[in-house]
Amino acid sequence: MPTPEPARAQPSSTPPAGGPPRLSTRSVHALRAVGALLVVLAHLTGPTGFEGKVFTEGPRVWDEVRTLVTGIGVDVFFTLSGFFMVLTAAGPRLGRSPVRRTLWRRLVKVLPLYWLATTGVLAITLVAPGAVNGSQEHPPNVLASYLLLPQEGLPLLLVGWTLTHIVVFYGVFCLGLLTGTTRGLWAVLGAWSGFVATLYVVLHVVPEGTGGPVLQFLGNPLNLEFVLGAAVAHGLLAGLRRGTAALTAGVLLLVTLLTLRVLHVPGTTSSEYRLLGVTTAVCLVLHGVVALEQTRRWSTPRALMAVATPSYSLYLVHVPLIGALAVVASRLHPPTAPAARVAVVLAALVLCVLAAQLVHRYVERPLAAAFEGTCWSLPRDWLAGFRRPVAVDVRNPATEAVAAQRAGG
Repeated sequence: MPTPEPARAQPSSTPPAGGPPRLSTRSVHALRAVGALLVVLAHLTGPTGFEGKVFTEGPRVWDEVRTLVTGIGVDVFFTLSGFFMVLTAAGPRLGRSPVRRTLWRRLVKVLPLYWLATTGVLAITLVAPGAVNGSQEHPPNVLASYLLLPQEGLPLLLVGWTLTHIVVFYGVFCLGLLTGTTRGLWAVLGAWSGFVATLYVVLHVVPEGTGGPVLQFLGNPLNLEFVLGAAVAHGLLAGLRRGTAALTAGVLLLVTLLTLRVLHVPGTTSSEYRLLGVTTAVCLVLHGVVALEQTRRWSTPRALMAVATPSYSLYLVHVPLIGALAVVASRLHPPTAPAARVAVVLAALVLCVLAAQLVHRYVERPLAAAFEGTCWSLPRDWLAGFRRPVAVDVRNPATEAVAAQRAGG
């Protein structure tokens, strides 16, 4: 999934002169790679996934893995999206760039490749009806799929529902940026969080299905994960650096929660469990690794960095590619021994990553560059409200006062 890319910075605990503080984020990109791999594994495993389609008989050796990874990859991506939006807003680039360009840069990273992938899935659906989302209760709405509108079922491209949440958060965040102050930004994010939480409670009181897909979407607690990720970035930029404690607490909490999930404890698949448990653990780990990265040299595995770069391409193309690989693999009749099943699933994972590398290099990057270059040629009348450059400074006022006092004498 797409995340804004902040300017690179060397590990440092002090902000550069004349600008907001900068953070080194190689470890965050490694987490993004982990999230992408978890999403792919979730779709490779299970009765309706790659393993279930290829090996129709016998026990599925990846079922417990699916139990662990289902949903966590999306939680990681949503949290990182909020995290990187704050880092982008706090960077010096925003001070010279109108909010409309900030929003446009985010949209061109999401929409062109998504539309292209959706068109490919639509073509498959027209040729072979039922081949895509054939197991879903509600058939996908084509127009809603392209426009990323909430719908009863899943969109044409299975993962498109998550992009609807991302685009809405981008809009809310940029609305907060228009206030021109950190306090205004967080007032907007706070109001959005309160609205989501209130609607979530109301929808649990009224009869199930009330409000339709739009209200169900707006009241989804997953919308709060972006704000939590933004809060982590804000705390780090403001000087809160409890790396060891946060990382230790996050790992212990995550291990505990995953253990409960493996034991099939009731409630471990609920949205409350994800938000209050898994997302909290992800935020603690995120805070911990970034805080420690500022003072220590991290040796981030190059393999993870190689996956992080094309992570959005991987996120979009892996679902239709898995379907194609399942058709091919089932006709080859691979051995059904547990070791062979593990090897076949891992081989499919590697092929997905390699395909994503090609899509990122030859499709995603050229598309984004082409669309981003059209930003300033857009009609200016309806963008007039986005002209004013905005610089949001998230530095801690107390820290700045101490620094100014030291500088003066």
